[in-house]
Order: sequence, then C-alpha cells, then structure tokens
Amino acid sequence: MNAIDLQHGLRIAGGLLALLLFVPMIAGILRDEARGQSCASWLLWTALDAVLTISLIARNGNFLLPLGFTIGDIAVVVVLVLIVKGKFEWGRFDTLILALVIGCVIAWKLGGPRTAAIASTLGVCIAGIPGLVAMWREPQRRVGTVWGGYVIANGLSFFGGTAMTVEERFAPGMFAMVSLALFMASRRNCGAKIQQTT
Repeated sequence: MNAIDLQHGLRIAGGLLALLLFVPMIAGILRDEARGQSCASWLLWTALDAVLTISLIARNGNFLLPLGFTIGDIAVVVVLVLIVKGKFEWGRFDTLILALVIGCVIAWKLGGPRTAAIASTLGVCIAGIPGLVAMWREPQRRVGTVWGGYVIANGLSFFGGTAMTVEERFAPGMFAMVSLALFMASRRNCGAKIQQTT
C-alpha cells in the first residue's frame, strides 16, 4: 500500500464516519421529538456544506468529508420535515446563517471556488458558535460523544489530505478544532459548582 492509497482511504473513512455519525444525531432528534431543532437552520447548514463540497470538487480538493456532512444534513432536514410536518420557524440565528450562505455565494462569484471553500468553512464554524455556547452552559455527554466522533472523522480527513493546502486540509482542520471544542465543553464538570451561602 503506497501513501496515495492510504491518504485516499483516510479521506473515504473520514467522509463515511461523518455521514454515519448522523445516525445517533437523527436518533436523538426522533427521541426528543425534534425539540430544539430548527429546520431552517439545518437547511442553511446544508447550503453551507454544499457550497464547500462543490467548491472543493471544482478545485479537485478533499471533498468527501463535506459531502458526508451535506448528505447527513439533508437526512436531518427530511426527518425534521416529517416530524414537524410543516412547522417552520425562523429566528435571528437563521438570519445570520442565511447571511453566511449569501456571503459564500458572493465570495465564490468574486474570488472563485478557493475563496468559496474558505468562506464556507468559516461560515460553518461561525454557525457552530451558538451550539458551543449552549454546550458550555449545559454540557450533554451523549451529544458530546457524537462530537468526539466528529473529531476523529475530521482528523481522518485532515491526514487524508495530499498537501497542506486550503483544498486539502483547511476544512477538516478547522472542523476538527470546532468539534474538539464541542467535545471538551460536553465533558465540562458542572457538578463542582460553588454553592453560595446567605
């Protein structure tokens, strides 16, 4: 087995693992009857991941990881549509993600697919900040375990990259850092809170 075969195998493993990790996520959505889930947010995340996937394909880059995310996002949207059955809410956060999607499309038009890959990667990371804040405030170990899986998927894709370029390693590297932050926040010890006496 040569280095190119190994890298290709790592990219495939990263993309498949990213896709498979949507199974426990969807199971959690079904178990909780879609509480706390926004169909609009998932649609917009799908758009960000699709822009990233298409821009990396256009640049012959490492696209299997974001492709796994795009397919998984679509599956979540379908589940949410079936569960929620037409209930569609739009909040300020969804407006922010829409602005990020529009920004990525403008970046593509002005700077090409490489710029779109950078913009959409950063857009996905920025869109994940509210989830990180929520995880920090109320750690959820079960959800955090899924994020731990994403650390592995992103790491596999990162090491599957053939060069240290935007097209090969920027998205998986950034996503690995965000996933690691979410995983670490889920493991935060909230039981050691200091009780105040009056």
